[in-house]
Order: sequence, then C-alpha cells, then structure tokens
Amino acid sequence: MKPDGQHRTLAINGDEVRSQLVRRILDGEWPVGARIPSCRKIAAEIGSNANTVNRELRRLGTEGLVRTEPRRGTYVTGSGTSEILQSDLQDKVEELTRQAIGTGLTREDLIAMIEQTFDIARTTSIALAECNSTDLEEMANLIANSTGVRVSPILIDDLAKRDQSTPFDLILAPLFHLAEVRSVVDDDEKILELNFTASTKTLKAVALLGDDRVVTVAASTTNGAERLAALIRTVFRGRVEQVVPTPDGAFEFESIDVLVYVNALMLTTADLVQPRQTICIDWQLDGNSVEQLRSRVLYLTSNPPAHRAAYH
Repeated sequence: MKPDGQHRTLAINGDEVRSQLVRRILDGEWPVGARIPSCRKIAAEIGSNANTVNRELRRLGTEGLVRTEPRRGTYVTGSGTSEILQSDLQDKVEELTRQAIGTGLTREDLIAMIEQTFDIARTTSIALAECNSTDLEEMANLIANSTGVRVSPILIDDLAKRDQSTPFDLILAPLFHLAEVRSVVDDDEKILELNFTASTKTLKAVALLGDDRVVTVAASTTNGAERLAALIRTVFRGRVEQVVPTPDGAFEFESIDVLVYVNALMLTTADLVQPRQTICIDWQLDGNSVEQLRSRVLYLTSNPPAHRAAYH
C-alpha cells in the first residue's frame, strides 16, 4: 500500500487505447484529413503511455483508418471506417430503440424523429477538399475562424473514393484545385470555390525586400511552387526561384538568400536557420469568399434537402 494515501494509477491497455482512438475518429474530433496529435500528447490525455499509443496507431494504419507520412505525421484517411462505423451505429440504434420503447414511443414515432434529425444533420454536411493534409487542416481552421462554419476536411484522393450514396451537401474547393475537385464530383452545383491568398502582412514582408535579394519559394508540389512564385512576383521585382524539397529532406537550404515557404513542408528548425532570411506564408480567405460561403450555408440550413432547388 502506498504511504500517505497515495495510490498507483494503472495505464489503460492496448484495446482500450484503440477504442478511444477509434471513438475520436468516428465522433469527428479527428475528421478525415486531420493530423492526429503526437503519441505523447494522446497518452497524457487518456492515461496510457506513448509506446502503446504508437502501437495502436500502427494497428489502425493496417486497417486503413490512418496513414503515416514521413516527417509529416499521422493523418485520418477514413477509408477503413465503414465497417467499424456500421458496427458502432448498430449498437447506438439498439440502445436508442430500447430507450424509445421504455418511454412509450411507438415505432412510427421513432422513425419520424430519426427522419427529422437526419434531414437537419445533412444540412450541415460541408466538406473542404484539398490535396495536402497539412494545408487541409490549416484551411479548415481558417474557414472556421473567418466564417464560423465547421467543415469536414477531406483529401481530394479520398473524395474521389467516397461512396456517392452519402454525398456532401456542399464541397468547398480552393480556387487553385477547382478543376481537380470538379473531376471527381458529379454535381457542379455542390461545389463552391474559395480564394485563399497570402495575407497582407506576408506580402508586405516580401515587398519590403530589396530588388537585389534572391527569393526562393518552396512548396510541397510543383504546381504549388509555381502558384506561389507567381504570387510573389506581383509584389517583388527581383529574382524569384522555386524548389520542391524531396521527402527525405535532401536539399541545401544554406545556399538560399530569402526562403518563402508554406507550412505544409513541415520544415525543421535546422532547415530554417540556414537561409539568410525566412518568410512563412500566412494564408487568408478573401472577403468575397467569406460572404459567398455564409450565403450558401444560410441557404442550406433554411431549406431541407427535399425542398432545395438549384442554388444560384
């Protein structure tokens, strides 16, 4: 027995850890595309240890619920949730049915309640599609902070694989990925393009650079680097180069004068101390996109799915 009333707290086992991880995914705390917190942080929250959490995350990876990207982290894919979700929902339906019977509700009463709840829930089924997990998480948070609208982040590849019998009511697409989203979504009426651009603060920092400086823009894809370089050239008249660092990090940052980069690269502190100057792109949602999104959401929440006409 521990002295002075102290007692030992036993860490939860692997199955319990897995159950809690799955629960956070199914409940939407970690939506599709979201980056999962570190094993150490999760372990502290649930009363386990980091090794057990890491082992169970690898297990979920083999089941298709998550995937791990080197140097980036672990992300929710959602591709393996179908069977788990159906089993979980079946348990909830059984419990709900028992409660309904216990309170005297008829079968018809329960069905009517479910149908009404289903219609209301679907009016807020809004997705944000993006090709990069890190940018996806950042943009989803930016939308929430700018408009108050909560979205379900989803990678474009996962959107293409999604069961079309359970569609989103609205799919948000960054303007630079509009063509990609349209190629995997049948109904253009459900797509709303959003214009994400660099913040005024970021562009000002670039504009104040002398013309004798050499700016190197770095992004996770070639298209991304090209778009970023074009944006920088609107405010900077000096030399602009572009790079796409490889996943293994094999890139000589010390040769760079001014590095302008996006968060999606997940650059390390060691990377960032090598260039003479660094500027991280701070994204913002333009005012027109904010108003368009608010207007569309108001329409969705004011009109049940069965009564919606084409939105213009």
